[in-house]
Amino acid sequence: MATYVSLANEVLRRLNEVQIDAAGDGFDTLRNVQALAKDAINSSIRRILQDGQEWPFIKTTYTQTLQVGVTTYSFPADFSSADWGTFYIKKLSSTNNNPNILNAISYEEYTMSRRSSDDNAGSAGAGVPSQVFQTYGSSFGVTPSPNAAYEVEYTYWSTPASLNLFDDVSIIPERFSHVVIDGAMMYMMQFRSNAQSAQMHQASFEDGIKAMRNVLMDDKLNMRSAYIVRTRQRTSIGMA
Repeated sequence: MATYVSLANEVLRRLNEVQIDAAGDGFDTLRNVQALAKDAINSSIRRILQDGQEWPFIKTTYTQTLQVGVTTYSFPADFSSADWGTFYIKKLSSTNNNPNILNAISYEEYTMSRRSSDDNAGSAGAGVPSQVFQTYGSSFGVTPSPNAAYEVEYTYWSTPASLNLFDDVSIIPERFSHVVIDGAMMYMMQFRSNAQSAQMHQASFEDGIKAMRNVLMDDKLNMRSAYIVRTRQRTSIGMA
């Protein structure tokens, strides 16, 4: 696992600087180049995350318990964006409902075609939700408004917190730690006003991010066509 201190120490080794105690002694009070190395690691990781906001390693599954008569629900605090094709209502034993995918609709469509019936149902709820819609805030809605405490499972892309403790593990998969290091070296060279070296590390950093995208985000799924070819049958009509 690539920890905060191990990543920072790799940067310091490349710079031929004194490394940080691997056990974390004094990690919180570091100064000068060691503190800059810590900052550079976090800056590099943030840059990678910003380049692709739907990295698979920041995808999280979450289950929301619905409340009777309530249509809208807040996303988790670390929410970045939702995978709207994954909203799934589970089977609730007390109601014996059919588990099913919730079809996504726009807020405008909800307002025009479903909101009035949900409002009329009031606090009792209108039925089993069959659709999900995005609001204009950090929340989502379901319709019909729930008439029981159903559970809705969905996946979303999170916004990870910055590394803080010496043994915090980087969200970037370890096989791509070299990309984090290249990014950190770019920031360190910029701090040292070494434009040529900064540009060299920037090129390696950007190439590394592209490689990550090719491996993790641009793979094509094997798909099988469900199209059914039907043969036409011709009917001969006899002439009298």
